[in-house]
Amino acid sequence: MFINITTALFSVWLAAAGSSLTGTVVAVHNGDTFTVQNGSSLYKVRLSDVDAPEMSQVFGKQARQYTEQRVLGRQVWVNVSMVDRYGRQIGEVILEDGWVLNEELVYAGLAWYYRVNPVRNARLQQLEQYAFSKKLGLWVEREPIPPWEFRRESRIPDLPTTVKQVDYDRIFHYGLVGNRRTKTIRWPACKNYRLSRPRKALIFHSLQQARQMGFKPARDCPR
Repeated sequence: MFINITTALFSVWLAAAGSSLTGTVVAVHNGDTFTVQNGSSLYKVRLSDVDAPEMSQVFGKQARQYTEQRVLGRQVWVNVSMVDRYGRQIGEVILEDGWVLNEELVYAGLAWYYRVNPVRNARLQQLEQYAFSKKLGLWVEREPIPPWEFRRESRIPDLPTTVKQVDYDRIFHYGLVGNRRTKTIRWPACKNYRLSRPRKALIFHSLQQARQMGFKPARDCPR
């Protein structure tokens, strides 16, 4: 079920992706974050659409070790989807052998599918279900704690209005949700937020993203 993307497709894929980055991995910080060197420049890369356990969580060290074995000292290709408030290049990482690191981690049970993109990733969902069914990696735990919940603080962070203000690790914490039926968005500062949150709500990382997808603030939200 794991489909290899051959090296021959790299140039086609990267050309279609828009913003891209290539370089050699010089440091691995945890399972989903590492530093890439391109010439004299260093870039911190955060895998998109996946979330590996924090280093202080169960399987956090195993996730980092797995990523180290796959990328440290090697060249990678990054399809950058956004740059967050810390300057991290958020994207899909393609390895020299053609595999996609984001998918590998989920397949091995060393990361969750991080459902923060309004567009569903059926591939990652399928891989996560496979790892869960086989009790791979973190799924051997009876009730594994998702890293985004492990990081959650009691204070709700300020709502990002633009992509440049987004902390990618805290997208769920902003509470910015969209209603598919009414094409409106709400966040915790809205008067009827808790009463009107729709089932299967869309999650947005910023007001900018929501507006670009045709959503507008509900009437009970601050302007």
